[in-house]
Amino acid sequence: MVRHPQQFVTLDALRGIAAVAVMLFHASPADRTIMPGGYLAVDLFFLMSGFVIAQAYHARLVAGMEIRAFLWRRAVRLWPMLALGAALGIALQGGHAGSLLLLPDWRSPGNLFPANPPLWSLLFEWLAYIAFAAALWRLTPRGLAAVVAASTFLLVNLAMSGNAIVDFGAHWSNLAGGLARLGFGFAGGILAWHWWAQRPCPPHKSWAALVPILAAVAIMAFVPTDGGIAAIAAILIGGPAILWAALQWDLPAPALARRLGDLSYPLYCIHAPLLPLVAATPILLTLFVPLALCLHHWIDLPARRWLAARILPAGDQTRIGMST
Repeated sequence: MVRHPQQFVTLDALRGIAAVAVMLFHASPADRTIMPGGYLAVDLFFLMSGFVIAQAYHARLVAGMEIRAFLWRRAVRLWPMLALGAALGIALQGGHAGSLLLLPDWRSPGNLFPANPPLWSLLFEWLAYIAFAAALWRLTPRGLAAVVAASTFLLVNLAMSGNAIVDFGAHWSNLAGGLARLGFGFAGGILAWHWWAQRPCPPHKSWAALVPILAAVAIMAFVPTDGGIAAIAAILIGGPAILWAALQWDLPAPALARRLGDLSYPLYCIHAPLLPLVAATPILLTLFVPLALCLHHWIDLPARRWLAARILPAGDQTRIGMST
């Protein structure tokens, strides 16, 4: 039984908290005293993205949606804020123009996007969209489990070979690790959707929804940056458990959860180039949250509506939502 689309209240809250954790992680690059495991938020994002994309688009692809149409919708959703983040990287950190189109900096010996490092995960997210539209939506749960298993094998082997998971995907030398993180998370999220969609009961409103939220915060706050086995366990066990628990209960504070969801993507895209500007006065980090909310309402939503009106078929623009 496939249920109708709905707002995933607890997932919205998790998205916002994860984005804040990434910001805090990047705010202390020297000693990683603040949110040392904040990089693990990316793995949670991949899981949530796989789930939400499957929920929003699986039925439409089954009904005949073209790959091109799907990718245009995803471009409308992603581009305004990633372009703003790339522009800030260009203006403030000497980034390259190709980042406006999610093209990595081929001249960089290390990070794919040295002027705005978080953009690497958006590039990998885009690769996941291509894979989803081309093949992943067609896979049975058994096929998805095989993708998850292969990604797990690659991730564990790379991590146990002395490579730092924190660099997987972000650096040229660790692209295979990034693909492993992406394959596990995104395919795992789709697999979770297949299981979730068969359940007849909607989530219950309960403060028990704080359990997966607090678990995510604990992982990101206490798993060290060079976490090794702890980081592997957080990705392979903690992330899926948090996702599944978040789908069982809706946080009884939908307005707060919605605000957290609203700020998550703008904050993720723009915080890194701005951090050097507030390095001397860390308290100014608190201003990034209202700034992200303003960007969501005044820049991101209007830009997406403008693009949708010019790119998407008439009558379909309303299907571009916060989570889809």
